[in-house]
Amino acid sequence: MTAGVGQSESARATSALESRFRAPYPNSRGRTASLIALDSGSVALVAQAVAAAPDRRRLVALSALAGADWMASLQSHAQALLDDAERSDMLVLVAHAGENADAATLLGEACRMRGVPVTALVIAAADTPTERVARTLAQLRPFATMIVVANGPDYVEDMLMALRA
Repeated sequence: MTAGVGQSESARATSALESRFRAPYPNSRGRTASLIALDSGSVALVAQAVAAAPDRRRLVALSALAGADWMASLQSHAQALLDDAERSDMLVLVAHAGENADAATLLGEACRMRGVPVTALVIAAADTPTERVARTLAQLRPFATMIVVANGPDYVEDMLMALRA
């Protein structure tokens, strides 16, 4: 069969003849992400995600990880947190449905002003009441460029891989 005659466009594009036109490297590089746990239940998820790819993911250090008040920590370290997030390609916030995510507002607004995309991952089990999910989404929606309701903790790693972070 002659090349191009009777072949689908997909088959022709993947032929050896056409492969000479392909660039020998990926069309985009991996991204770096700063990850923040918005509640105590998300701390272990974020730490695990950072440990899985420490070259592309950074844990934004908060004294909340040591058990201090999240909001007080955020307010007292806001500039350092923003500088840290700005050095990344994106900021990823992780929260459990129904937990208080108000502390993310300051970071989200600052990231929007600086052009840093914010992705929010909301962890919700299948039996999580809709009101709990809706409350957390309402807190994150105003500034997140993407919000994903994850059906379990394993989804965090899958989502970060999809984001190339």
